[in-house]
Amino acid sequence: MPRLSVVTDEYLYNSEVGERICAWASLVEKMALDKGFLLPSGVVELFLQLDGNDCNYYFIDRYTQAIFWLEQYDTTEVGVHPTISSSHLKLALQIQYWAHVENFCMHVGGLHPRCLEDLILVFSHALADTLTSKFSTFPYEAKDCEKFLNLLTASRDRIHDGYTVSYVARLWGIVVYNRYETHFGQEQSRLSRDASILVEAETESRWSQSLVSALTFNSSERYSRRLNEIYNDKFVYGSDWNSFMASCISGWQKVAGGSIAILLLHMFCFFLPVYPVLAYTSSSLAALAFISSAYLIYRHDGLDTSGAASAHDFLSNVCSSRFKFQGVALAYALPRTFFMSSSLSAFLQVLFVICQYFRIVSAAACLGVIFAVILAIHLAISETKLPNPLNLTRLFVPKDEAAMV
Repeated sequence: MPRLSVVTDEYLYNSEVGERICAWASLVEKMALDKGFLLPSGVVELFLQLDGNDCNYYFIDRYTQAIFWLEQYDTTEVGVHPTISSSHLKLALQIQYWAHVENFCMHVGGLHPRCLEDLILVFSHALADTLTSKFSTFPYEAKDCEKFLNLLTASRDRIHDGYTVSYVARLWGIVVYNRYETHFGQEQSRLSRDASILVEAETESRWSQSLVSALTFNSSERYSRRLNEIYNDKFVYGSDWNSFMASCISGWQKVAGGSIAILLLHMFCFFLPVYPVLAYTSSSLAALAFISSAYLIYRHDGLDTSGAASAHDFLSNVCSSRFKFQGVALAYALPRTFFMSSSLSAFLQVLFVICQYFRIVSAAACLGVIFAVILAIHLAISETKLPNPLNLTRLFVPKDEAAMV
């Protein structure tokens, strides 16, 4: 009679550990047979993990592509994601199944060719979807889908190789996790990336949002809106976050450069009859714009390429249950707010100086030129395109290549 296939991540070169694993394997197999479970060789596999004097376990079923236990458990007891239906539960169990296949890929003898062909079809559809829609819910961009398609089609004759099994299982895990998060096949599924399918337990405070928006010349509202879109249903697409953060850092860098330019212009204050209050105000605000920009650039260094896992952790930590992302949006908008205020003070300072030296017509002409220069600097600084989070990437599992969280 063929023996049950058993795998473990324990160090079996230690004889004591090996003996304990064998003992537990025999015990669990006997329990399964006593309960009437069929354990056909090549279909069912047992995973064991020592836990002190106890042992954790689960079975995988290659036919149904799921994991199972001998007793009935709640999903929270075995670390399975919460579900809303039996079909949703099947997706949650498939996530664990493909994670198992990825981790133990060298002994299975390969995958059924249908697994690879179906995955090719999934990525083919995803490529068409991402090319024709900005709101695709697939976790990869079109360029990434094309790369994966080339890899998968070239792997047709290597489906029995363990390395091929590993990355095919990883991709299937990402696809199934995406289906789980978008409620694939459920009564209310996410058909568009910007659609919300979950009910918020807390409502965002509106009075504070209006106040902060007014103080920051409406800049904070734009940041808050984008952050809420990226963190829709607490689900993050990595490329959305990467492109958003890249544009933020670029904007802060421009503000820092513009602030230095305004500070350098204040050298003329030593040679011109300036109004001291305006000079101090303008230079202080420019310095604050530079300092806040430099700090935000330092604080977010690397986040523009971090992907969805880091983005999800970051957004989870800074998101308030009552104010959502209003505090973060305020911080993000401060450099531009300080810079705009400094520009306004500098403009009034120039107006004060010009009016002392020139007649009205000449002053107005000079004022127009200076205003155009300041406006050009401001436009260059403020052209921070905060992208709609409609571009894509990463997964909940701790894999750098995954595409959503």
